[in-house]
Amino acid sequence: MPDVWLSVFPDALERNYRRMARLFPQSEIAAVVKADAYGLGVKNVVPALDRAGCGAFFVNRFEEALNVRRLTRRAVYVLDVSGVEEGPEDYERFGFIPVFSNKEALNRFSEARNIAVRADIGLNMAGIPARDTDFWIETAKSRGVSLLVGHLSCSENPSSPENKRQLQTFERLASLFPDAKKSLAASYGAFLGKEYCFDLIRAGAALYGASVLPEAETAARMTARVGRLDRVLKGQNIGYGDANPAQKDMLVATLLCGSGDGIVHKKGCFVVFNGKKLPVVASPTTNYLAVDASEVENEIRCGSEADLFNDVYTPDELAKDAEAGTGADVLIRLSPALKKGV
Repeated sequence: MPDVWLSVFPDALERNYRRMARLFPQSEIAAVVKADAYGLGVKNVVPALDRAGCGAFFVNRFEEALNVRRLTRRAVYVLDVSGVEEGPEDYERFGFIPVFSNKEALNRFSEARNIAVRADIGLNMAGIPARDTDFWIETAKSRGVSLLVGHLSCSENPSSPENKRQLQTFERLASLFPDAKKSLAASYGAFLGKEYCFDLIRAGAALYGASVLPEAETAARMTARVGRLDRVLKGQNIGYGDANPAQKDMLVATLLCGSGDGIVHKKGCFVVFNGKKLPVVASPTTNYLAVDASEVENEIRCGSEADLFNDVYTPDELAKDAEAGTGADVLIRLSPALKKGV
């Protein structure tokens, strides 16, 4: 067995997908599996979602789409299309649906019809600007858009006025494409209200266990072995430098994982051992993470296993403690080299 690994729970993924489908019966639920399925591994995730009835998958890169295609015959949308390396024939060969996010790429697919186009309605990073009125009017007349995609920039903050403003911008564009499917909301956007849901919801974080989904199940658990146990006296420094003295006498357990594995833990975060949350007492090194194991000194041993996150200390909770965005951000940052399995 490795010293650190990620366990993925396909049954939880399936149940989370079905929860989304029940909550939003008016919309198709597509799955976002970019970044190797948010770090969980497409081979562990895509078959489970396929079994749950997912009919469409979204990725950002052509190479990601190839990995998904090996696992399902369902629809695969590619969001970042350049048209430089792969042309129309490549997309046709594998049955991928390009989502055009810039005019240059769209021009390289000049013969394509029934296309998908992404509008930038406020993210100001991806998509064709909604303010380019002439482009949108001409595209509506000449290209046969089958899917119009938008992306909310503030959906994780339901009180942000940007949500309503961006919805209105998207609605104005959508009126130009009465026959096209529309997709504005991802996981968090779907819970802003039914007016944000349209025809297709691009679910990512919710499928992997984000708390925005009621009764969501954590879809993965990260585990590391204890490599060292030692008593540290109050005032002795823990880790690199001399600015992190122990605040009390404690039993320090060193887990065999660190920043090289993509973890975001720091002081103020926890790991879980036998259902108990143990505080992190130093910033991780490349390969090590120190925690205060005083509470479990009669139970813990070298070789014991502790969880970096699980259903007791979820990725969302870890992200909040680490000030690292959302639980989905925690998962995506995991090292691609991390051992993963079901």
